[in-house]
Amino acid sequence: MTSNLRTSQIDQALLTKKIIVTCGTGGVGKTTVSAALALRAASLGKKTVVITIDPAKRLATSLGLGDIGDLPTDLSSQLRQALIDKGLPPLPESGSLHAIMPDTRETFESFIRSLTASEAIAKRVIDNPIFQIFSREFSGSNEYMAMQRLLGLHQEGKFDLIILDTPPSRNTLALLDAPKLLARFFDERFIRWLVLPANKLVSTGMRKALGLLEKLTGAAFMTHLFEFASALFEVRVQFSANLSKITELLQHHSTSFLLVAAPSRDTAPDALHFVDSVKGHGFQFEGIVVNRRLSHLGACPERAPENAPEYINRALQVLSALQERESLAMTDLEMKLKTLSSGNPSAPICLSLPELARDVHSLSDLLEISQALERFNPA
Repeated sequence: MTSNLRTSQIDQALLTKKIIVTCGTGGVGKTTVSAALALRAASLGKKTVVITIDPAKRLATSLGLGDIGDLPTDLSSQLRQALIDKGLPPLPESGSLHAIMPDTRETFESFIRSLTASEAIAKRVIDNPIFQIFSREFSGSNEYMAMQRLLGLHQEGKFDLIILDTPPSRNTLALLDAPKLLARFFDERFIRWLVLPANKLVSTGMRKALGLLEKLTGAAFMTHLFEFASALFEVRVQFSANLSKITELLQHHSTSFLLVAAPSRDTAPDALHFVDSVKGHGFQFEGIVVNRRLSHLGACPERAPENAPEYINRALQVLSALQERESLAMTDLEMKLKTLSSGNPSAPICLSLPELARDVHSLSDLLEISQALERFNPA
């Protein structure tokens, strides 16, 4: 594939999709790539919003902002100025760039209130100490809240394209299973098991098992637990309906998934596992962005100039080894992607982005990444 083909592929995705979900493990630059994709889409004339749920606030850092909240922050004027400063074509009138970084707990509270018309029931859940633990610690809650915020933005219909930067996770696929994980907690049979007196939940063995939570919530833990389960039982129908809407949205042809990865020996097998899982859930795999590549530096010389300090030679040896490892990883990845695209007229995107000499802290820095989406050729 040529650079132009890759550029047309990513631009086509940005122009035709309504939702792009970026996935990847922590530390691969996923948030920066998501923001750069949003910036590129705005430059193509799309009303774009990038949303991330990230306690570390990496999106705000990448955009050079002190804080971003739950409401869309309009960055269009800053983008226009950054384009002028770099002598680049102006932002199209139809294009705009927004960013959202909601607080998980606030999103969870809004979610609970949306499930019932009764403020009293919502308050019973939100004020319960168990909810405080649940909203922070329950496996999949961050991922599900990202999905819930995505659904809300889609239903508002104010944006042409929503780019969802998924929450940081050691497991790339945590996002895909989060709705099911949370659904198990809300499952009617499970809640019935908690609220029906016949279950004798207060047995000695159960009290020992719940000892840690007793310490966290106080002696009234069992009372709080029963009240929490009872309140959730009352909103289970609406929760199930929301879950169905989210699944339907993610499976729609206008939604696609993009994997962001680093160029390592695990990239190819991880990508194949990700593709299988995405397709297994009925979602569309758009492609992979390999971030932080060193190939743009050119071939590394075998030796430093004569009389150069020895540490220069050692640095060159390390760089050469990294480039060789990267080259092997990319060869393996491209072979695996060719297998995936065999007989398929729409081959997945395989795009590379360069490692930068500094962290990204402004829209101006992001413009460099956005421009690299157009020109960088990993071949």
